[in-house]
Amino acid sequence: MQAIGLASRAGRAAALASACALAVLAVVVSPGAAGAYPGLDDISQAQAAVADQQASVAQLDAAIVQLEQAAYDAQNQALLAADQYAGALDASDRADQAASDAAARSQEAAAALDQARTDLGNIAMAAYRNGGSMNDFEAIMGAQGFEDVIARSEAIDRASTEFDTMVQKVNAAEIVAESMSDAADAAAVQAQQAEDDAQAALAAAIQSQQSADDAVAAAQQTQQAALVRLADLQNTSVALEQQRQAGLASQRAAAQQAAYEAALKAAEQQSSTGGSGSGGSASGGSASGDSAGSGSTGGSTAGGSAGGSTSGGSTSGGATGGGSTGGSTSGGSTSGGSTGGTTSGGSTGSEQTGSWRSTAAQGEAAAAHAQTLMGLPYQLGGNGPAYDCSGLTYASWNTAGYRIARSSQTQYNSLTHVPLSQLRPGDLVFYGTNRSTSAIYHVAIYIGNGLVAEATKPGDLSQIRAYDASWRIDNLIPYAGRP
Repeated sequence: MQAIGLASRAGRAAALASACALAVLAVVVSPGAAGAYPGLDDISQAQAAVADQQASVAQLDAAIVQLEQAAYDAQNQALLAADQYAGALDASDRADQAASDAAARSQEAAAALDQARTDLGNIAMAAYRNGGSMNDFEAIMGAQGFEDVIARSEAIDRASTEFDTMVQKVNAAEIVAESMSDAADAAAVQAQQAEDDAQAALAAAIQSQQSADDAVAAAQQTQQAALVRLADLQNTSVALEQQRQAGLASQRAAAQQAAYEAALKAAEQQSSTGGSGSGGSASGGSASGDSAGSGSTGGSTAGGSAGGSTSGGSTSGGATGGGSTGGSTSGGSTSGGSTGGTTSGGSTGSEQTGSWRSTAAQGEAAAAHAQTLMGLPYQLGGNGPAYDCSGLTYASWNTAGYRIARSSQTQYNSLTHVPLSQLRPGDLVFYGTNRSTSAIYHVAIYIGNGLVAEATKPGDLSQIRAYDASWRIDNLIPYAGRP
């Protein structure tokens, strides 16, 4: 599941001979697979363009951009599948806990039923020892005079009432025990289904990563062939063509940086005027204190490295809409500052501020713990000792005494959102395809000074980097999540 990055192969790509470079065009994605996974169809089209002896320089340049985008899309899809597995695994864990709780309640109900039946048997045995039957005829025949009849009748009435009451208790206990048993059985079925779903999600994540690796490898091979063709067309060397492509990539990265800054500015404006969005209140969980307003605005670093990612300029996603700031969403209520009704997760709108429940000290503690987890291997669904991206943020906040959701998408949907310019340590930074908050696939935790700690993808170790550097900056959501 080792992810193969474009940059990691760039060095040895230049050493390939022209004949070998053209020969790799035989490694074409099978027709049946093309279009079945993000990027594969684009790679097939680019391969065809590179193989076309009549292709122009402009067409080959476009093919290289298409290949970079295809590999990028494939990697995004793999990360999204990994995040979906994390969510499915969390659902499975919660279903297991619910099944365990239901089984415990069923056992308690069964024990209560046994006790009720025992108590009923004791009353019946006492009645038998006191005369064998509890009726008026027995009271009269066994009495010694009129007053004794009255006394025996009253005692029998009391015994009969107690007996009837206990019978009712047994009947009620039987109903409860049966209901709890049915609930336990249903919970066990749901837990099994959740486990099956998690296993299916894991298989899909593994397959998705393998497909992404294949797409990246095919894109890299085809890109090298395109460089050879370009060198031939322009009477230059492959090395010079690589430099030219790096320059073009830098221009695209600059466009992406500009688009990000525009999205951030729009988020700032929307935050200052108030707007409706996918925010909502802080997720449920224990947290001491109430923090209002924004924290420190840690510094940021400008990106701009070539990065080999998408063609720049897209600002889809971004901040839109207006209206009142969001109210509550799943998991907990707001603690002031927001007005208006409920909000729904997964949109691309702007977010409310000022309703988080964690303290700045908890954020500092979460950020500090995250830094102790750097250099660890990535693991799908990992929550320690190896981690995936949301597992690392989950564990960091859990150590700080605040429980958040488990997957990147659910973390974003359940936290209070603040513009990235208002970041404070412990805030979570998210990435979604085209900045869509309904397509979030990655999360990192802000540690201050423009840096985040994160677990990125299979094959990579957890690391610290500038959150707004070139890596997927076109997918950087302009709002952070604050527990």
